[in-house]
Amino acid sequence: MTECIKRIVQENINDIVELRRLIHRYPELGGKEIETTKRLQAFFKSRGLTLHPIADLTGGYLFIDAKSNKTICFRADIDALPIVEATGALFTSESKGTMHACGHDVHTAVAAGVALTLEKLKESLKCNVIVLFQPAEECNPIGGALPIIETGFLRGNNICEMYGLHVWPSYPVGEIALKTGALMGSSDRFVVEIHGKKSHAAEPHNGVDSISIASEIINALVHKIRRELNPFDVFLISIGSISSNGRYNIICDNVKLEGTIRTVSEPVRDFVHKRICALSESIAASYCGRADVEIHRGYDVVQNDFKLTESFVNFARMSLGNEKVHQLDEPSLIGEDFSRYSQEVPSLYFFMGCENDYPLHSDHFLPKEEVIQQGVELVAGYLLQRQ
Repeated sequence: MTECIKRIVQENINDIVELRRLIHRYPELGGKEIETTKRLQAFFKSRGLTLHPIADLTGGYLFIDAKSNKTICFRADIDALPIVEATGALFTSESKGTMHACGHDVHTAVAAGVALTLEKLKESLKCNVIVLFQPAEECNPIGGALPIIETGFLRGNNICEMYGLHVWPSYPVGEIALKTGALMGSSDRFVVEIHGKKSHAAEPHNGVDSISIASEIINALVHKIRRELNPFDVFLISIGSISSNGRYNIICDNVKLEGTIRTVSEPVRDFVHKRICALSESIAASYCGRADVEIHRGYDVVQNDFKLTESFVNFARMSLGNEKVHQLDEPSLIGEDFSRYSQEVPSLYFFMGCENDYPLHSDHFLPKEEVIQQGVELVAGYLLQRQ
């Protein structure tokens, strides 16, 4: 069967790669993937397949009917990022200020290849397979998975397992990485607005210095909370934005801090949320100022099911070789709305090496195209033998 899969993939690989390049050339932001959806519809229609819509959302899905009472689903995200591309690729983005800088074009191509391959082999399938093209993964905190789930899509299609992947630049093509349990962290956003009192910079005693308050809050959030937690607890606070209405010779009265919280444990997550509020408010009050804190819960932890991970690792080792399957000791703290699915049904998500010198979300990020064929063969092969 392996040779049969390779033959089918080889027959379609040029078309699949061209689809990827087309999607890369015309990227669209989350929730606005209208033309991307039309391109996918046309791609499958020309091959006698139908991309079914999900309510009024962009994207859609293909259903490969194995006449089974069990349905499993492979998901790919289709949205891009608000980044100006600098890769110099022949198929570089023609959508101003928008780029596939996170590899979703490659994920989409892999999913398309999986659909074409399994449709040809559906008589050998032991489960029905849905190939899902999901919009808006980059749109934290809502994302695209939650609206799909809220339509009843999983229940309505009796989906009992979910699968997904992400290209990963730090591994070579042909290698994968994953772990059981928490694979990717939760991703929350926080905003701290600090209110002081303006005064002349030469008379700070007549004002309340919101910048001084902000600096102490930053130190407390980044360092103090760490000391309050078990050293083995995984968590991260990063502050990515500081803005104020100040001037060089004026004591500033308003400062806004924005940052992100990453954890892999709900108790730690809740504790950090509470401490951000308490520390910010108490520090501001100690300066006779005020801090208003907002915390926006985003994506949850991506959890890999133990049995699915064990099954997939065994299959991948047979397909790729032991040395090319990396079992991680620690999770990544990058967020993913695939976490929504992993809360609903047993799920498996893995990282697929795409060998690039630049990280995800870089304006130079360009995965090697060889990863597409490897991804199609691995995923199609695994889903084909799933019972």
